[in-house]
Amino acid sequence: MKKPLLWVVSFVVTLGFALFQRMTGPTYPVRSSGVEVPGAAAVSYRFPRSCTTGGDDCVPRVTSAAPAEGYLLWKRYRTGDEPQVLPMAYEAGRLTARLPDQPPAGKLEYRVFLRTQAGETELAKAPVVTRFKGAVPHFILIPHILMMFLFMLFSVRIFVSAAWNLPQPRFAVPLNVAFLALGGFLFGPLTQKYAFGQLWTGFPFGYDLTDNKTLVMMIFWLAGLAAFLKEKKPRFWLITAFIVTAAIYLVPHSMFGSELDYGKGEVVTGRK
Repeated sequence: MKKPLLWVVSFVVTLGFALFQRMTGPTYPVRSSGVEVPGAAAVSYRFPRSCTTGGDDCVPRVTSAAPAEGYLLWKRYRTGDEPQVLPMAYEAGRLTARLPDQPPAGKLEYRVFLRTQAGETELAKAPVVTRFKGAVPHFILIPHILMMFLFMLFSVRIFVSAAWNLPQPRFAVPLNVAFLALGGFLFGPLTQKYAFGQLWTGFPFGYDLTDNKTLVMMIFWLAGLAAFLKEKKPRFWLITAFIVTAAIYLVPHSMFGSELDYGKGEVVTGRK
């Protein structure tokens, strides 16, 4: 196979992994379209599950061609609080309401209802949980995302070469470890520090799944790098490192992450 084609295939596979991570994680918005509501026209909605403290992204939206009425019921997650009513305003074809800010890692549980002459209808049919985060500067967030994307891109490219016993790009393996080190152990912790106030919440300090997944990947890729540099069964170790990486990437992103315990007033990890 020609080298450009190998890179194209690697890019497509990497993009697939990235989309899977984005769309299956607990921060992906709850959304639907063409929802039938008794006594009203069909509606569409988008309910956020990740919000920025002090930002403008924590606004559940219901799109309706005809004027509609609705409200939210919200409460702090994992508390005995009584649900609070928050009316939604209709403007320019949308019903919206802004959820109240929470501290970083704080979570809200909310439900959305529409009122019609036929009664009240709950959208999404289940409470939606959204987590708040602090704003992360672009000069930290963009390199983090870029480094992790390049890490997966090179991982796929290395695997393809190893699996089909093709010549390995000379600097691919060292570069891949460097991408993981920068994305997962430099910009990743800095991102988490701005978002939730903690640099590292994986082993041995906590149970954050994202941090622990990054640690496991690094262990296997260091083994692959050592075998590659020493030329001792590098094919086996590189294939193994990719299999571990692929398995980890099939686990939804941001699970068991930082969460504010309102009772204790501290951020904890390891909760679903």
